Amino acid sequence: MSYLKFDKNLLINLEQSLRLEVLRTNQSGAYHCTTIVGANTRKQHGLLVIPVPEIDDNSHVLLSSLDETVIQHGAPFNLGLHRYSGGVYSPNGHKYIREYDCERVPTHTFRVGGVILKREKIFITNENRILIRYTLVDAHSKTTLQFRPFLAFRNANDLCVENQVASRDYKEVSNGISTCMYDGYPELFMQVNHKPKFVFDPHWYKGIEYIKDLERGIPYTEDLYVPGYFEVDMKKGDTIIFSAGVSEVNTRQLTKMYEDEIKTRTPRTSFYNCLKNSAKQFYMTNADGHYLFAGYPWFKVRARDEFIALPGCTLSNHHRPDFEAIMDTAKEAFTRWMETGEPDKHLQGIDLPDVPLWAAWAIQRYSHDTDVPTARERYGELVAQLIDFIIDGKHPNLQDPQRRQRLGAHRWHTPTYVVDGFCAPRWHSAHSSHRLSGGIQRAVV
Repeated sequence: MSYLKFDKNLLINLEQSLRLEVLRTNQSGAYHCTTIVGANTRKQHGLLVIPVPEIDDNSHVLLSSLDETVIQHGAPFNLGLHRYSGGVYSPNGHKYIREYDCERVPTHTFRVGGVILKREKIFITNENRILIRYTLVDAHSKTTLQFRPFLAFRNANDLCVENQVASRDYKEVSNGISTCMYDGYPELFMQVNHKPKFVFDPHWYKGIEYIKDLERGIPYTEDLYVPGYFEVDMKKGDTIIFSAGVSEVNTRQLTKMYEDEIKTRTPRTSFYNCLKNSAKQFYMTNADGHYLFAGYPWFKVRARDEFIALPGCTLSNHHRPDFEAIMDTAKEAFTRWMETGEPDKHLQGIDLPDVPLWAAWAIQRYSHDTDVPTARERYGELVAQLIDFIIDGKHPNLQDPQRRQRLGAHRWHTPTYVVDGFCAPRWHSAHSSHRLSGGIQRAVV
């Protein structure tokens, strides 16, 4: 039995359904985020939002949404949903949704007349690629499915307006096309596992509004570019897979890629399994190491948040190797920072005064999950270095004793106390750090 399932009564009520958002990540910094009815309500929402390090350290929306249209007997039924200027919703595709289920992957079931269409979305782990599988569960006559991609190619915190700089060029690739709207961005490859017909029909859809941004009093209107549409004929029982990614894929492998990926997913059949899935989504792996994201879609990797969340996101799920991989990356970042003063380009806020103590606390939790000798052997030297670094007055943000006390007294996240001028969480034991560091002579007590 699925723990996350919503029926038609809730889905067609936009006052309720637009408040419910779904997030999927690929554990490499890319994500897909929208509402359960598919309408984007924030500028950060999108079907494929990825980091583009060649441009900056932010996330970028390449593919904002994909509007599907079911055609039977020449009559089109658009399944998309957008809010336009004046609060007008169109084309109201949510009225065709009969069920939303998220046992393994987000799944919508649509009913249009005699057509029952199921749509499932899955992110490929550690690859900037999202797959959408469509299954024609039932149909009494010939059915055609159209896809219209809404492109943005912008920073996730910005908005796009119609302009003459955006490129309309595209290239045909295996069972699809590739396109890139602006220099500096990667190409977006949109492909299908069955040969589609692509119709080049470029239009800017103007005045799309994001209601959550409107409520916050920040800019909320943009224009999105649609290069045309894909068209595929289907019959009852057919399944097709749409792929959007930054590299070309062998379309013959899309079915296997989808099936292999879904096998790794934990079914959301309990609240505990929902928490396990949520925790795993905040993992991030790149060429520089392993991290925990502070939160999608606004935040990045923040040192304090990483160490506070690390035991719960790893050890509580019996994922000790993940804890070790993330802490080993942090260990390298701490060592480099203490030796050279160079902050880590991903682990933000490593120089904040309480961060070394949060790291020591996370290691303390690791010792509870393993044992003190194991923790000492793996991380004892790091804890000793951090304590010496603070006591020797080398920490750049813990030089003035009065300033240290102010920092300790005004930490927002948890009550603190001051030990010899150093701020520490109220329930963090400096003695534990002393034990873990192997009985070093200097301690913060």
